[in-house]
Amino acid sequence: MRKSIPVLLLLLALLLSACGARAEESYSLTLWYVEGDPLAPAVLRLAEDYNRSRGRRDLAVTARAWASEESLQNTLQSGARPALILCSHELAFSLYEKDMLHEPAFPAPFYPDWLLARSDCVGRGFYPIGSEVCLLSVADSYPAGLSELVAYAAARGRETAQPCLSVERFAPLFYQVLLDAGTEFSADAARDVFSEDYVNLYNALSGAFFDRGLSADPGAETACRLASGSALLGRDLSGCTLHALSDGPLLAECRGLAVTARDARMQRALPDFLRWLAKSGRMGRAALDAGLIPSGSETLAPRTVLEAELVRLMGRSLHLPDAESGYYVNRSAFEEDFLAALELLH
Repeated sequence: MRKSIPVLLLLLALLLSACGARAEESYSLTLWYVEGDPLAPAVLRLAEDYNRSRGRRDLAVTARAWASEESLQNTLQSGARPALILCSHELAFSLYEKDMLHEPAFPAPFYPDWLLARSDCVGRGFYPIGSEVCLLSVADSYPAGLSELVAYAAARGRETAQPCLSVERFAPLFYQVLLDAGTEFSADAARDVFSEDYVNLYNALSGAFFDRGLSADPGAETACRLASGSALLGRDLSGCTLHALSDGPLLAECRGLAVTARDARMQRALPDFLRWLAKSGRMGRAALDAGLIPSGSETLAPRTVLEAELVRLMGRSLHLPDAESGYYVNRSAFEEDFLAALELLH
């Protein structure tokens, strides 16, 4: 009997600890996010600001990071629910289809019609903050158009054996080119090979890489680069022209806050936090700080070349694929296969 007492005490301590952890989550607005999310640093700073300025009766925001979206989703499937999830539109739309979003009593910030029409959960359970797009940074005296720039890079590579163009990721580039041609990129070579635009782009990129004018290393120091806005943060873009890949709808990944709170106290406290977040251009500034196009309609003063281009793109319609699209399902495998094929050329 005496030997069992320490065991019982240990079990009691663990039980009290678990109850304490659950109580702490119940008495705060829990925010989940995936490590590496481009918006996370800006949103976490806003959460800290809110916690410092909130009233005594307002719930604080507490954040929890996950190593991957898969681990976050697995925990959601087990029944756990935070107040908010910082996530992509694909995950938010998927949660909405599964009836896992909560619509707080909060008038949504103004969103453009194209975004409101994209899903009924926009502004009603999912609050977009900004969208990631690919941007082309072109040094002065280089061709501004993509096809002309790739051909020029190949010619320069043959002369100097030095790349002048680097690409962060190739799958979004293929998607945008095929989108402009009226074709959906599935990221499945067995299907996409029947598209002439796909074949032409594949051959042009392969030729430029073979001629050493194109680098597949996103960290390479090149005069021109194709990269996401978040990857261009902090770079010296003086002497460069920065523009989107297309004049039509732009492939984008929208990111924002999905409301999944089930706890009654969390639900009551959420409108105050969302109302604070929507004031004074906080959401728009967070998007710019992350290298994203702001989703709202705030009047924002750009501070850098990158921010000026992101603000200019605020009025553009963006293309947000579904999570079930072949692009999202296959893009990682396509990226690996394409990079492996390029490496065989050297």
